[in-house]
Amino acid sequence: MFALASAVPPRFRALVLLATFGSPRWVEPTALRRHTLDLDARRVRIEESVSEMKTGELVTGRPKTDAGVRVVSLPEVIISDLAWAPSALQPGQT
Repeated sequence: MFALASAVPPRFRALVLLATFGSPRWVEPTALRRHTLDLDARRVRIEESVSEMKTGELVTGRPKTDAGVRVVSLPEVIISDLAWAPSALQPGQT
């Protein structure tokens, strides 16, 4: 996975690593933002997900159930990559 993460544009590296090692549901990684990461505690808060409507529009909102809002532990091996990603996980980024 590190080879794949290195092959994508740098702004997507954090997304690939979080999707792999954070074990989120498919609709959650693209909704993550910098403020949901606690790198010192090696955790990410899952608060939102992105859904695609029948029209093709992407809509960000809360997970379907309350159980979807949760904290996920992250492995030490990806923390430096997440800290380095200056433009990843910023509000308004697509």
